[in-house]
Amino acid sequence: MSDYDDDNEKHSKIQRTSRAFLTRAIFFMVALTIFALGLGHAHTKTPPQLAIDINEMMEAHAQKKKELLRKKEKSFEEIDLELSAKVDSLDKEVRERKSTKGVIMETDEKGLEFTGKLQSATIKLLEHRYGAKTRHTKFRVVADLVYPHSIIKDPDSESNKGQFVIEMAPYDLIPCSVFYFLELARTYKGGSFHRNAGHVLQAAAQSEATKGHRSMPFQEYSPKHPHAKYTVGYAGRPSGPEWYVSIEDNTDNHGPGSQQKENPYEADSNFGRVVEGVENGVIDKIHSVPQRGWLDKENCVSIVRLTIMANSLSEPDQWSEWSMPSSL
Repeated sequence: MSDYDDDNEKHSKIQRTSRAFLTRAIFFMVALTIFALGLGHAHTKTPPQLAIDINEMMEAHAQKKKELLRKKEKSFEEIDLELSAKVDSLDKEVRERKSTKGVIMETDEKGLEFTGKLQSATIKLLEHRYGAKTRHTKFRVVADLVYPHSIIKDPDSESNKGQFVIEMAPYDLIPCSVFYFLELARTYKGGSFHRNAGHVLQAAAQSEATKGHRSMPFQEYSPKHPHAKYTVGYAGRPSGPEWYVSIEDNTDNHGPGSQQKENPYEADSNFGRVVEGVENGVIDKIHSVPQRGWLDKENCVSIVRLTIMANSLSEPDQWSEWSMPSSL
């Protein structure tokens, strides 16, 4: 064989070797690509059963978290007790300051600080317990009466019964006064109109909230709610639990500076006004008992029931009987 033929054979062998290598390389790259695609698919697609297991685990974890949060949340009763305890503590401070000799609460810096804190805490309790602002904007108290025999003709007829309605003053204006009467009504046990004066009809009241003849902590008063005719205020200094309906303008008789000389700012606490019972003659009928001043038992007008009414936040003119959001 010539050197030329030998060179051709070598060249042909090299070509065959190169083609074989190239073919193997292509097959390797294709296999590697297929493997890579399969691996990527495995990472992006979770097996069906595994996906269900993960979802169930996540739902169980979320449920457990909700239960833990629920346990941490305080109940209505727990919050109510905390707010009530705060009010009681501040109430005590106010009473102690008011009893300090020479202190005029309406001008005393410490007294104003204490009463301001008490009013703020009472507003919070009113909002929680009674739903002021969150469920209602106004409150009323319905007084159901039984007249004495001295002013009725037929004791067995419905003529021996009467009713009038008090609308409470804005709760954020005189919160302690409003709260005091709502609590008196909520825990009411009994009472009657036992004084028939020329300027007021005064009532005695017994309730769990005012047990022991517990009065208002201070003489809360606002000139925005003066003692006009048919308004309702607390009798006495300190005021309450006895209360009265003014049957004339009592700005001078029960307003600032009345009934004593030492304090020109002090007034009876005034908490509401009669909105039903004037035009139909109920208030006049109470006043018609045949005796003036402090009444004998047979002439007292019994207040057999006090019912708290509240309006609707969405429909302010719609009224319904109020009830505690949750039992205490």
